Amino acid sequence: MKNSVLFKVLALLFGIMLLAGCQENVPEEVIPSEKYIRITENKNTEYKIVSYIQDKTLVSNLATELLIKTGAKFEIVDEADAGQKAIYIGTAQQLANKGVISSELAYTTYEIKVDNGNIYVAMGMDAVAKEVFTRLNESIIKIEDGVYGIDKNVSGIKNVAEISSIVPEFKTNSGKMLELYESGSGNYEIVYQAMNLTYADQEVAAYEKALQDAGYTLFQENEVNRNRFVTYTNGDTMVHCNYFRNMREFRIIYGPKSYLGSATPINDYEKKVTPSISIVGATDSVLCMVYQAPDGSFVIIDGGYGTDRTYSWTMNDGYDDKMTYTIKRDIDKDMESLWSLLESRAPAGQKPQVTWMMTHGDPDHICLPPLFMKKYQDRFDLNLVVYNFPIIENVGLKNGEGAATYQAYIDTFINSAKKYFPNAPHMVFHTGQKLYLPGTEIEFLIAAEDYWPHTMPWMNDTCAAWRITSAGKTIFITGDCTVSLNNQMVGLYGDYLKSDILQLNHHGSNGGTLSFYKLIRPEVAFWACEDNRFLYDRQRLGTKPGFEFNKYIRETVEHHYSGSYTHTVLLPSLEEEK
Repeated sequence: MKNSVLFKVLALLFGIMLLAGCQENVPEEVIPSEKYIRITENKNTEYKIVSYIQDKTLVSNLATELLIKTGAKFEIVDEADAGQKAIYIGTAQQLANKGVISSELAYTTYEIKVDNGNIYVAMGMDAVAKEVFTRLNESIIKIEDGVYGIDKNVSGIKNVAEISSIVPEFKTNSGKMLELYESGSGNYEIVYQAMNLTYADQEVAAYEKALQDAGYTLFQENEVNRNRFVTYTNGDTMVHCNYFRNMREFRIIYGPKSYLGSATPINDYEKKVTPSISIVGATDSVLCMVYQAPDGSFVIIDGGYGTDRTYSWTMNDGYDDKMTYTIKRDIDKDMESLWSLLESRAPAGQKPQVTWMMTHGDPDHICLPPLFMKKYQDRFDLNLVVYNFPIIENVGLKNGEGAATYQAYIDTFINSAKKYFPNAPHMVFHTGQKLYLPGTEIEFLIAAEDYWPHTMPWMNDTCAAWRITSAGKTIFITGDCTVSLNNQMVGLYGDYLKSDILQLNHHGSNGGTLSFYKLIRPEVAFWACEDNRFLYDRQRLGTKPGFEFNKYIRETVEHHYSGSYTHTVLLPSLEEEK
């Protein structure tokens, strides 16, 4: 028995030695190193990583994976510290100024390119960074003992759909595709312009079919004046499409699915109050309006400033009726005015139930809400926050306090809502969508993303507009929409803009147009300004050249309400509550 075991052990050892000898005679694959850029050698590297994408964790993970693979530590640095050799990572738009990456990568494509010893990694959107980093890691290979490199000719635009099915690619024979735009709140937008209307309807329908085939489910659809709007979802992903047929444009917006609510009207509720729309009295010219739904819940629109100020205001300069007077802005008084309205109109024994909607991020609209949330957080319930803010540094802002300041206003609003009301969902709306509340439809008519690729040098260019329908009446909220935004709505919607109540553009001063107001033809006008401006300002009276649109409103609308005092109009009677 012992001899038998010994024989088996010796035979096994001989087999192992024979196998080892055979392996030594098998030549290793020779990789021509002259075709590769050396990135690491003997677990060291001169390369540093410069990343512009928002998700820093993914970049750290990439550096870790490269460390595990090559034994070399890749330092992540700012561009100023990159040195002579770097791996630059970002969206095509972010890297286009480097001059070596295409600025027109579609959202399903990426590019890895070697140029002058540097490595550039660009993607249509940074939402696909994880998949693109996988490809980058695969492209870095061992070229000889202790040396890792990347092919000098790795350049070329590739389709990320090979490794990730994020959204289908739109196929068109005519539309001119623009580069991907980071439109805010994690969303990205791509626009196809100059669509050939002979084929566009079929191409758009085919794209919706492609979404369905890719596992997306239609949440909501809307057609207005032959313009089509659809929202599809797949898990936590949302794709929203704007087919602006009258502009010959097709817009695809992709991003994380925010709150969407009900896809259809909400008619099953207890009617507790007569619905109404109010302008809230304020000590300065701000936009703060409150709609009350028939179930007693509220929609607060914007809010006001966040700091006290006493200053002189001069109007009608150059005219005989020039007037200078003092304005004393009092934020506590403004907040008390808003709270008084909510408290007095809430159904008996019920905390005010609030949805807060923002038109845009100007300080006379967005700075009061965070203060109000903090002060009254225990006295009302915030059930929903609604907005669509762009990334301010991306829009071409050229005036005022600067992009960083305006972005801070927006961030403070969003963060305050999350801090004081952590359970309140946030809805990032898109044009054509409808938000349904009890007995209420809110239809979004324009957002900043619809104006891109035009620059938005004024914060008012980032404004949104929507229409509330309740008790058979319509309330048009324009915020501070500019002439350009109004002209776009005129071209898209035409007579569909007709509404019963109008909140005039930009506190009733500039922004309006005669064609816009004539299509709306309201019966009630709300002027978000204090009384002196409403009563005496030539711009608002429409007697100053260039402001004839306000003269039209003055001559054709019977009921006007300004913002020094709270005014409430009941629906559907359109009568002021006394």
